[in-house]
Amino acid sequence: MLLKKRSALALAAAGLITQPALAAEGSIFESAYDRAEKAFHSKEWKELPDEQLIRASRIKWNRLAKAALNLPDWVEFSLSQRTRYENVSNNWRAGQTNRTNSQLPLQSRLRLGINQGPFWVLFEGQDSRTHYDEPGDLRGNAIEDKFDILQLFGSVTLKNVFDTGLRTDFHVGRFTLEMGKARLIGRNNFPNNTNSFDGGHLAVGNGKDWRVRTFLTAPVVRDDVQLDESTKQFLFWGTAFESTQLKWFSGEAYYLGISDSRDPRPNRSRNFSTFGAHAYKDPVKKRGDLKAGEFENWDYDLESAVQTGKRNGKDHFAYMGNVTLGYTFNAPWMPRIDGEYFYASGSDNPNGDSNTFDRLFGLRAFEMMRTSLFGPFNRQNIESPGWRITVKPKDNIRVYLKHHAWWLAESKDAFQSSALSGFSNLQDKTGGSGSYLGQDIEFVGQYKFGSNLIVDAGYQHWFKGDFFDKLAKLPNRGGLPKGGEEDTDYFFVQTEFRF
Repeated sequence: MLLKKRSALALAAAGLITQPALAAEGSIFESAYDRAEKAFHSKEWKELPDEQLIRASRIKWNRLAKAALNLPDWVEFSLSQRTRYENVSNNWRAGQTNRTNSQLPLQSRLRLGINQGPFWVLFEGQDSRTHYDEPGDLRGNAIEDKFDILQLFGSVTLKNVFDTGLRTDFHVGRFTLEMGKARLIGRNNFPNNTNSFDGGHLAVGNGKDWRVRTFLTAPVVRDDVQLDESTKQFLFWGTAFESTQLKWFSGEAYYLGISDSRDPRPNRSRNFSTFGAHAYKDPVKKRGDLKAGEFENWDYDLESAVQTGKRNGKDHFAYMGNVTLGYTFNAPWMPRIDGEYFYASGSDNPNGDSNTFDRLFGLRAFEMMRTSLFGPFNRQNIESPGWRITVKPKDNIRVYLKHHAWWLAESKDAFQSSALSGFSNLQDKTGGSGSYLGQDIEFVGQYKFGSNLIVDAGYQHWFKGDFFDKLAKLPNRGGLPKGGEEDTDYFFVQTEFRF
């Protein structure tokens, strides 16, 4: 009954947002909506300063609240609120109890900015919290971060530096950051909390299809109650060249460096470099771009990275690779099918050098699985082939079905991110439990009521592999909660209002 009431409220809100013509003619709301729609869908859209830091889709929607308040073009003002119900069965993380974990994470954001000529000052606040969590649940700063500063920076954009035709963007302060496909750096989309960085970012390019980026930052360490802070003992920097000059061969080459000495215990620091390259051709997005059996319907995504340096007091050498090959059919619903393969190295000797890839600040939900309370698989010590089918019955509806099989890349290494804070990851250092983690089937749908309301829902079933059955036979079950070897179901439904 509660879900039915919420659905009714969501549909009612959607009607108000997307059907302003139903309001009385000349109403303030209708006028505001018309102005916001015109700005959003035309060349009148005023570029926001963080569109050069992250993909524009993260922050670009009808500025309905701004239009309703009749604010001038030089002011950025927007609000967003996301509510999600999610349920996970048969917990598997060390430190959890074996019962259903149901929570109601809430995320609210406020953006306020001022623009004068080439200069911007932007503030973005975020409040993340959850309800109905209990001892033994996944919680803390992974889920909650109450009343905090997500972004607060100043920027300058020069579109023709010294008459060279080059565009230059400089940001300084606290900001969110994204690079490439966001496998190693990204602005979190599905999790309740968001990565941000204190420092500077510089981009120089032709303003169209290529640019060079460099940044020096201190990653912000989240605290679920107090204001988040950064420290000079934790630094992150990098440089990248990005190009979309060739439609069939876009991509970037990048270097990333990290120095993390926050933990005073011996052999706990991280000091290594990451060198990587990414090449891709985007899938067909519009029906008009579909060709009957032609090359344009194919798409691909290839990325590989190597890490070298020191990690936890050991010599560190690790690597990862991602391969996706897809085809969009010239048919109703634009069906697209793709094959996917993920690999991230692990350490074959627990007492030897470090070969476990470090995922840095990368995202997973867009291709691996839903994260938040779920998210068992990481870009660390993992190998996974699979496939995905995506359909778009309408331009505002997207549904996909995904299937993957999962193995540890090295059976003696840990199953990464399989423990609550303060506990050790699940691991059989003898390798006797094998490497097979199982298979998962994921079904997710999204419906967009215009740009101001998005409804998502999904279900995932994880058929756990014999790694868990064998781990459960070890002394103390290897840290596995009682019943953690049983299959896991994950379900979520969420609404996101953006004004």
